[in-house]
Amino acid sequence: MDAIKINNREIGAGQPCFIIAEAGLNHNGDPEMAKQLIKKAAECGADAIKFQTYTTKELFSPDHPDYKKFEKHVFSEAVYKELIGESKKSSIIFLSTPFDEASADLLFSLGIAAYKVGSGELTHLQFLKHLASKELPMILSTGMSNMNQVDNAVQAIQSVGQVSLAMLHCVSAYPCPVKEVNVRRITMLKERFAAPIGFSDHTETDVSALAAVALGACIVEKHFTLSHHLPGWDHHFSYDPDQLSRLVKAIREVEISLGEPEKRITESETKIEEIARRAIYARIPLKAGYILTAKNLIVRRPAGPMSADQFEEVLGKVVLRDIPVGEALRPEDIKE
Repeated sequence: MDAIKINNREIGAGQPCFIIAEAGLNHNGDPEMAKQLIKKAAECGADAIKFQTYTTKELFSPDHPDYKKFEKHVFSEAVYKELIGESKKSSIIFLSTPFDEASADLLFSLGIAAYKVGSGELTHLQFLKHLASKELPMILSTGMSNMNQVDNAVQAIQSVGQVSLAMLHCVSAYPCPVKEVNVRRITMLKERFAAPIGFSDHTETDVSALAAVALGACIVEKHFTLSHHLPGWDHHFSYDPDQLSRLVKAIREVEISLGEPEKRITESETKIEEIARRAIYARIPLKAGYILTAKNLIVRRPAGPMSADQFEEVLGKVVLRDIPVGEALRPEDIKE
């Protein structure tokens, strides 16, 4: 499919870039902070806000050093209902990345519009099939993978049925060095898959995201925080509200500047054309019957009835009227 639809928002070529504020776990386990992230993302102009949903014991063994830290970031079903309500109030699409079947089922029961699949789950083929069975649109990140793994993931999803699938080029480094971004891979994915292709951006600048949009990315995902100074994993490289607002504005400007491929004179150029283009003028007083030569004509500004590119056409032709020095030639002044 060349386009997918999340809620009533169509995503694909010719549509505005779908911008996801990736809040992840940047709520630090605080529902009120999560609500603030939703409000701020909407104010910044993002199309969607995305969190992460998991069952800690399905993610880690209880003796894993990160178990307790992750457990503190788990929200209850009641909190998710509040966050979804806040998203509706703020007119922003609520998304969350599930990491296990139970979490996927919970999000489905809450009426989530689509599944975002993290790069870490790309090789978890049974899980991908479980998600696909829900028949919701899926956005699949492709970090930490080779093309064989990406192909296997897409085949696993498609084996379940006709699933609306979008894919994100991604480099799973936090933050990602610009020299490793390889944004041109978006072009390769566009050529390989009949699906909207986007970019999950983990860099600390706008440049890669804007390059991705210029190459046709239909989705841009950027990590989002209320402040770089908050404790936690992702805050230090995530964009704060001022940065996200700037990026959204820049993406919209890039989309406008891309315009259309057909070459034509723009409305703004018309006035400049009148000043900057040259026309054919009489270098000396021309009497009726004169033969036009390069010596008795001059090509100069401003534009006039006969443009500079007609100069060679008029050479050797006869003037039909007296033309004062410095006057522009007109087609009717010349004998055909």
